[in-house]
Amino acid sequence: MTTRVLPLPLFLCTTLFASAQIPSLLRDINATGGATVAGITCVDGLVYFSANDGVHGAEVWVSDGTTDGTVLLKDINPGAGGSAPLSFLEWNGRVYFAADNGVDGYQLWSSNGTEAGTQFELAVDNVQDLEFSSRFTKFNDIVVFRGQTEAHGSELWSTDGTVEGTQLILDINPGAISSNPHEFTEYNGLLYFSAKSPDIDEELWVTDGTAAGTHLVKDIDEGIGSGAPRDMAVANGLLFFKGDDGYAHDAELWASDGTAEGTYMVKDIVPGGNGSLPQNLVAYNGEIWFTAFTGSVSNIWHSDGTEAGTVMLELPQEQFGTQDHLVAHGGYIYFSAYVNGSDQQLFRTDGTQAGSQQIVDPGSTVNGPLYPTTVITSCGDFIFFAANYDAAVGAEPYTLLSPVAIGETSTAYRSHLYPNPATDRLFLADAPVNATLRLFATDGRLALERTVRNMDISTVPSGLYLARITAKDGTVLHVQHVVVE
Repeated sequence: MTTRVLPLPLFLCTTLFASAQIPSLLRDINATGGATVAGITCVDGLVYFSANDGVHGAEVWVSDGTTDGTVLLKDINPGAGGSAPLSFLEWNGRVYFAADNGVDGYQLWSSNGTEAGTQFELAVDNVQDLEFSSRFTKFNDIVVFRGQTEAHGSELWSTDGTVEGTQLILDINPGAISSNPHEFTEYNGLLYFSAKSPDIDEELWVTDGTAAGTHLVKDIDEGIGSGAPRDMAVANGLLFFKGDDGYAHDAELWASDGTAEGTYMVKDIVPGGNGSLPQNLVAYNGEIWFTAFTGSVSNIWHSDGTEAGTVMLELPQEQFGTQDHLVAHGGYIYFSAYVNGSDQQLFRTDGTQAGSQQIVDPGSTVNGPLYPTTVITSCGDFIFFAANYDAAVGAEPYTLLSPVAIGETSTAYRSHLYPNPATDRLFLADAPVNATLRLFATDGRLALERTVRNMDISTVPSGLYLARITAKDGTVLHVQHVVVE
């Protein structure tokens, strides 16, 4: 057997590929200030979000993870007013969202990711006496949402996308007083949510999309107190959420199997009547991960649904203070935290103290660049978030490419780029339509981006690169090290 030994410089370069991650400005959307990025949502490999370019107001934008592919989708409210889009969701092969055209209030719109394919779907004032709708969520073959009428207040509604198929599911809080359903989360084929009802205030409810199948799960804060379920997420076969049983324990981590008997407080993290306020719940490695306060700062915790299995991740607060905005992506949890109490930065962890580290933009001199962040979103091979790494640019959308493990192979496409080494052009046999080549330098920087139909690399300096071929939806088709001479 012949053993191959890599020269030391090449080995060091490949090691860098396994760890280097540098935030990249997706696009400077607003040339005169920050873009006020909000509602970042991944739908079928594309990211939809609200942004203000300083000309059109807050409108719907779409991105495939590239600068050229980050565009204003449609100026729904012409001029500087903005349509303030929200509640993006995938349904029947399209993305649906609520937007205000400046005349009719919030209406239901849909898009296929192009301006021509972005269209008005449903005007709420055409449906009985609906005055307002929000909190859209897909459930089986319908969309469930919060709809408001003068007679019933804000209650539980559903639609199949037609006027005739839009209806009140149940007036949970009878009369004009609202139940305000929200926190919609699917679990075991049913839709769970938080809503107010007479005599028991806001508690955990469930629906199958019918009036008969809509009912209270459990009165967490018994009597007129509010259990206020929040931040629902599913992991390890359970529905986890923040629940509040009142003066006994205040807001702590709860879990449910969908029954009243199986809905329980997991752990009294801060014993007594001062709750730990768990939030940012995400599923990771078969458990629920979340942040909780133990004093004046939050920490990352994880739980398997048992008291003994609910544990805090020990991180030094001077380096990882007040963790927030958790998202699971590429084998890690990414989050924001404060360095030395004031500098909010991006971090990641593999669930261990040794595997927790800050992700730095080496060119940034801004204190607290992640202060504009409201959510960190995973989509395809990237995470997306708002940041202000450059004071001259302002708060804009940024991306971060997944780390690449040494020996990573393609998931679906096994052909190789050739020649390798290469000088001016790369080729790929039977190249997939609309796929993209990206070359990354050893410091994680994007060095080149081309369609696979034109892989001209003549402008790339000599060296070792990581090549990734991705489909339009963000799926990684092929990964390979390439030497450019």
